[in-house]
Amino acid sequence: MEIYTNKFTYDYGENGTVTDAQVGLYGNDKDGQYVSCNLVIKPDDLGKKDDGMAKTFDDVTITDISTIAKNKMMSYLKGDDKQ
Repeated sequence: MEIYTNKFTYDYGENGTVTDAQVGLYGNDKDGQYVSCNLVIKPDDLGKKDDGMAKTFDDVTITDISTIAKNKMMSYLKGDDKQ
């Protein structure tokens, strides 16, 4: 099953910086089975730069954020995420 990004929005704080990204994911197969979810990607989900500093939304692309969201979704579906 291919998973596609079908929604993407940024939320901004009072100072104009991005506080999080909302990502909608969707996929279906030839048998009519489907999955759909909406995830919030926060700065803590972005990882670290080579110098060890935390990445910001200015450091990543929409494609990067969509990949993070897909991995987060798979973690939830597999039961790897205990939150």
